[in-house]
Amino acid sequence: MSIITSPLMNKGYFRFCFNGGSLLLLASVLITSYCTKRWHLLPVQGVMTGIGMGLIFGSGVVVLMSYFFVHLGLATGVASCGGALGKPGMLYDPAARMFICAGGMIFPAVAERLVPKIGFPWTVRVICLIVFCTLFPANIITRERATRKRKGPPLMDWTLFYDIPFLLMTAGLFFAFWGIYIGFYYIVIYAQTNLHISSHTAISLLITLNAANLPGRLLPPLLSDCCLGPLNTLIPCTLLASFFLYVWIGSTSLVGFTMTLCAYGFAAGGVQSLYNAAVWEMSKLKHRRDGPRPVYGRTETDDSFLKVRLAVVLSAIGIATLTGAPLGGLLITRMDGGYLGAQLFAASSVLLGGVLLAGARWKKVGWKAAHV
Repeated sequence: MSIITSPLMNKGYFRFCFNGGSLLLLASVLITSYCTKRWHLLPVQGVMTGIGMGLIFGSGVVVLMSYFFVHLGLATGVASCGGALGKPGMLYDPAARMFICAGGMIFPAVAERLVPKIGFPWTVRVICLIVFCTLFPANIITRERATRKRKGPPLMDWTLFYDIPFLLMTAGLFFAFWGIYIGFYYIVIYAQTNLHISSHTAISLLITLNAANLPGRLLPPLLSDCCLGPLNTLIPCTLLASFFLYVWIGSTSLVGFTMTLCAYGFAAGGVQSLYNAAVWEMSKLKHRRDGPRPVYGRTETDDSFLKVRLAVVLSAIGIATLTGAPLGGLLITRMDGGYLGAQLFAASSVLLGGVLLAGARWKKVGWKAAHV
């Protein structure tokens, strides 16, 4: 959806993207409460929710980045904290009448408490009310930064195709996000099948994971803005996330698993909150054939180029998150319920992402100390 929102934003259709995406998301959550078959969720959750959230996220991130420069990392980190508090990724099994929220702290707790008491349909309607209460003030308050009137077609930044540091960073973010959500998706099932814990304890572990994810979305961006820079902070966060995914393989006790879970959630939070600021930082110098020169000030043209580059990165991340978790599930199925293949795939993918990000940093400024 970022490929669509970028030209729409360049033409001044922020309200269409943000408000329209909000209405589409609300409608999809409400319609989910009336789903009775598994295939019903494909057009509702797979298409409507995806388009709605894509419109909201793509337009919201661009507007946020237009207001902040010095403290962009912290601003995007604070904005991303909502994902740790509640992100409704819904799975519905008609046979078992079970509702599981893949991520967040609020929605898993709401679902666990209300499904046994009022059933799946009314639980989803309660969640729809929560979504409305959070989206309504955002739609009232959020507005596009005042700029000059747009004229002409959307601008395309063709220099990104030979900007090697930017391409390495985009590839690194793709591989990082290809594996990083496998832990979030399969943590509950792994804990139940391998550690033999109750469903209540497994849901508590999921909430714990997202609770640890919350400071990870705040502290690394704060460190990035204060002294290190977004890419310098993103690289160790990515490598740490990969390390704890490898540690997950050897976590056989509940105590060790919980400690690994918290450490992984914190490191993953840094990855999830810093990539927007890293795109901005890496786009400050465009590597043209006539040498690098500073761009992306406050001109309309430079802002349009930034939106194009951000759209390219978000598209790569979107493909990665769309295919990563299903590939992990396929590996689990191929190994007859074993998680080793999915764990190795997730950890190695995130590790490769960290290496590529380090390569982007080296290609841009070398190994010298620099705020990047």
